Amino acid sequence: MRKQLKPEDVFTPARPVSDDMFATRQYEHLQDRVEAALDEQGRQVILFGLTGVGKTSLVDYLCRNRKIRRVRIECGATFEDMLSEALAKVIGGQEIEWIEKESAEMGIGATLATLFNVSGKAALGAETKYAKYPVSVATATAEAFRLKGIRVLFLDNFENLASKPHYEKTAIDIVQMMKSFSDRAAEHGGEAPKVVLAGIPKASEELISLDGATARRTAQIEVPRMPPPEIDQILVRGEEKLRIQFAGLARDRIIQFSDGFPYYTHLLALHSSRQALQSGRQEVWLEDFEEALDAILADCDLELRVAYEAAVETSGDVQLRKSVMEAMAALNDLEVPFREIRKSFLASHPEYQTLERLNFLSTVIAPLKDQYGILADSGKPKSPNNKYRFSNPLMRAYVRLRMHRERQRQFQF
Repeated sequence: MRKQLKPEDVFTPARPVSDDMFATRQYEHLQDRVEAALDEQGRQVILFGLTGVGKTSLVDYLCRNRKIRRVRIECGATFEDMLSEALAKVIGGQEIEWIEKESAEMGIGATLATLFNVSGKAALGAETKYAKYPVSVATATAEAFRLKGIRVLFLDNFENLASKPHYEKTAIDIVQMMKSFSDRAAEHGGEAPKVVLAGIPKASEELISLDGATARRTAQIEVPRMPPPEIDQILVRGEEKLRIQFAGLARDRIIQFSDGFPYYTHLLALHSSRQALQSGRQEVWLEDFEEALDAILADCDLELRVAYEAAVETSGDVQLRKSVMEAMAALNDLEVPFREIRKSFLASHPEYQTLERLNFLSTVIAPLKDQYGILADSGKPKSPNNKYRFSNPLMRAYVRLRMHRERQRQFQF
């Protein structure tokens, strides 16, 4: 008899999804394009998209599903430290530590014969032929991966490097490594490993701009927000595993507030299904979603909650910074010019129609951008082409959830 799962076993906003909860990414043939890039010899891969759209889950799923061995490294450390971590996952940390101690003048590179035969712990057999390589941690990593049958070095969350003092050097080193991995494919064919790098659009664009040759050898694929049919796939898979059903209105509300991010789908479905099961029902109703809103908001990403609370005024009949955030959240486009923000603001606060009273808006937006980091812009300040967006793309859905909860409370009294 199949074990009855709990909502937290199925809906997992805090980690990449399991294979049986993965929503097929076929919008604009995304999944097919990534698979083709993984198959093409010498082609490196850069996946770029907003935080929370499922880049990590996509790579993990494809590698597991196609039995492609991969090593995932979270970006943030120096280039040498990241590749040392990758090597440690292949040949063991003790071997690397020994090499560094015994061959300080050569670094990790040394020779692969030494790397693989320290204490006999990682020996590949007496017939293995080794070649001498220049002292390069990238070369050592590439050859270690090839000999161990690991095809993908997955560098995740490249944007984490942006604030680091070693960002520029690390970015250049990564680009050079991608180029050298492409070159190795001519010698080793399908055995040559490749780099898959994931990050937000701006960081990925900056990386590619560093070297034209690398750009030509790299598939640059955008991972967009999920369209509603793919968001619904997550709910369908959850229904099958939990033996529940999301009723029409509850389903529509979850899809709407997910805003294209699977992170939110898992979060909203987790708490809504919990609420229904606690009420003794296998069907999730709209009222379950509404009842779970406090728990949902409390469980949202801490960074979102802290940033929002810091920016919102604690008093005033009209909390202007909060109202501007709500005005932006009510718009469909991710990037909007000032005039659209003003129009949306006036829809909720028509008493501010006069030009004199509207002048304050620019002084409200400035601290939201410069002091609180809620907003970012593109273009020249005060230019009609300048557009504003939420710095964290997950913030729009969070503000919408807060707005919905406050309206809900108003109707209760």
